[in-house]
Amino acid sequence: MLNTLLESVMRQRLVVLLVTGGLIAIGIWSAVHLPIDAVPDITNPQIQINTTVPALAPEEVEKLVSFPIESEMAGLPGLVELRSLSKYGLSQVTMTFRDGVDIYQLRQLVTERLQTAEDDLPPGLTPKLAPIATGLGEIFYYALDYASDAKDIPSTRQTQLVELRQIQDYIVKPLLRNTPGVAEVNTSGGYERQIIIQPDPVRLAASGLSVDALAGI
Repeated sequence: MLNTLLESVMRQRLVVLLVTGGLIAIGIWSAVHLPIDAVPDITNPQIQINTTVPALAPEEVEKLVSFPIESEMAGLPGLVELRSLSKYGLSQVTMTFRDGVDIYQLRQLVTERLQTAEDDLPPGLTPKLAPIATGLGEIFYYALDYASDAKDIPSTRQTQLVELRQIQDYIVKPLLRNTPGVAEVNTSGGYERQIIIQPDPVRLAASGLSVDALAGI
């Protein structure tokens, strides 16, 4: 058998050379186009729920926000692990599912359950689903602050935090979101700038307007 094979190879040298050249070409093409990650993503599908929680301590965030959301999400199809992170200004609930689940259907189920969970949360809080990502999708944390030699720094720390939040929301965040491969940039901390209009009921009445009429303008 071996002698026959060797004899056939010697007689068909051109065919053997062509087949060998083709295999080498396919190998080179595969090596160039093969996607290789420095850190392979081996995590299960997951869904994250982020809730911005101002003015509450981590213990209160855990009790009033994270726990009610966790309780509502328990028992989802294919759920492997349910955990939460509660800290100043943020509640993050992470759900990990087994491989092969329909992540889009699960996100729809989570959205429906969130509507029920919002009834048990403090007023004014709006939980939001994070973009579709895995446990390796979170790249890094960063913080904004003034340099030691910066000029025109606001006089009070509260005003500084308002200005830093504006820089984050309107300068840093849009630039990062335009970076290829970045799905989302989550902001935590600082103070959002608000413009509050305080109407004078007496002057409104003198003008023939009511507060409801002013709100409808």
